Amino acid sequence: MIPRFILFLLSLTLLTACDNAAEPEKFSEVATQGVYSIRINHSGTAAFIGSLHHGGSYWTLDPAERHFDWNHTSDGYSNLTSGAFSPDDAYVASADNRTIVLWEVATGKAIWFWNAPGDIEDIALTENGNLALLGMQDYTATLFDIRNGGIRQRLAHDGIVYDVSLSADGLLGASASDDLTAIVWNLNDGSAISTLKHNNQVKTAELSPSGRLIFTSALREAGRIWDAASGQLLIELPGGRGHFSTARFDASEQQLLTGNTSGQIQLWDVQTGAELKRWRATPGDHWVGNNVALEDVAFTDTGVVAAAANGRVYHMQR
Repeated sequence: MIPRFILFLLSLTLLTACDNAAEPEKFSEVATQGVYSIRINHSGTAAFIGSLHHGGSYWTLDPAERHFDWNHTSDGYSNLTSGAFSPDDAYVASADNRTIVLWEVATGKAIWFWNAPGDIEDIALTENGNLALLGMQDYTATLFDIRNGGIRQRLAHDGIVYDVSLSADGLLGASASDDLTAIVWNLNDGSAISTLKHNNQVKTAELSPSGRLIFTSALREAGRIWDAASGQLLIELPGGRGHFSTARFDASEQQLLTGNTSGQIQLWDVQTGAELKRWRATPGDHWVGNNVALEDVAFTDTGVVAAAANGRVYHMQR
């Protein structure tokens, strides 16, 4: 009799083989034993890495090359659980649960260091790294002045805020929460522009660059593209195994790239909701499991890149 755990692994392999997903053209190892976080810059050419065992670092991606080691202490590695690039890719904010550091990409130097106003789940940056929108465990999305210190706005939810994003001009913010909602915010006055209701924990809320559109995803639900101003649902994108864990609109807002917790990377037509291409991230060790949770995705000049929790960055042609 074949042992049950071998049957389980074989069934996972068959499921993976039957979803018509292509393999990425190539991949790079940026953290050999996995990560707390990976964030790709807006041009898809560099990444911030929060490694499980070797702290924070800044890499260029093609070819993969480590440039700076970024940690919050001078005498050891930091567990950096989130990070964000400014829209011009000139600055990076790194965060552990309780501290935030703003780094300058050109020099690799730390510009500011702050104690956070609570436990951080996610972070997004405005132009020049002036402000940070923080997804917090204290049931708020908090707009923090990362240059001068101090809280600008506390945007209230009724549950943990797992994900935050910003429009390119920094005027709009979005937050995804345990309270079954995603909210689009006016960051000038802290008012809610639209509240997008779901039937489960909302894990992703990604604004398009102009702030005209927002993609949201909740556990065990389809992905959704909404009109950010009116809250009108425009398109539903079918989910697969796992749930959507990351998304990025292209600069023209005609295409959407998503990654999920089962290793699927998908390219979508925003107008029709049609799936244009699908890839599957390859695992580093099949005995650990075939599923590879995607941490971030981005568009490049000619293709797309995706970063996974296993410490790999995958490169694909559109």
